[in-house]
Amino acid sequence: MSGTKQKSQSVSKAVAGHNGAAKPADSRAVRTRAQIDSAFVMLLHHRSYENMRVSDITKKAGVGRATFYAHFTSKDDLFRSQLQRVVLPMLRVEPKEPYLLDCLRFFEHIRTAPQIYKALMGGSERNGVRVIREAFEQHLGSALTITSRGIDGTIPEPLVKRFVISALLVVAAHTLNSGCKTTAEEMQRLFQKLVGSGIGA
Repeated sequence: MSGTKQKSQSVSKAVAGHNGAAKPADSRAVRTRAQIDSAFVMLLHHRSYENMRVSDITKKAGVGRATFYAHFTSKDDLFRSQLQRVVLPMLRVEPKEPYLLDCLRFFEHIRTAPQIYKALMGGSERNGVRVIREAFEQHLGSALTITSRGIDGTIPEPLVKRFVISALLVVAAHTLNSGCKTTAEEMQRLFQKLVGSGIGA
């Protein structure tokens, strides 16, 4: 998702065989997924996620609808796969810190690809922002479970996740709306203040 001609290079190299062992992924399937991924990213430079249709993606990728649905169940599914592969690794969980996430790499990515993030985060909550929120909350929740983060028992964990990710998205939206004049470090400090003053209080 980092540039117009970005190709997907993180497609799984192995799929489960009939006996459970890993086998090399079909190279044609890998190429097809890369075409679809690339088409999705290129389209984000010209239209919002909200106004993008599966038919737009298939036309840009040069594949049929049946081929698209052999790889993804929906446009949202394609977007989730991009988030999981490219964006979520940029969010480092810091369970011992009151702000819980180090988002510096993510904020740097926003500054290098503002048009893409504007296309993804513009529009209504039920579209791109919803997919981002769900993926980010799941990522944070999984990491907190793994690290056994001791969240204040008076605050339900789903509320903590929603609060942290809402603060993250507010900082990202503020930066995009102000022309990305804020540095990634300043964005992280803003995020830490917002979350730390709430959870750490």
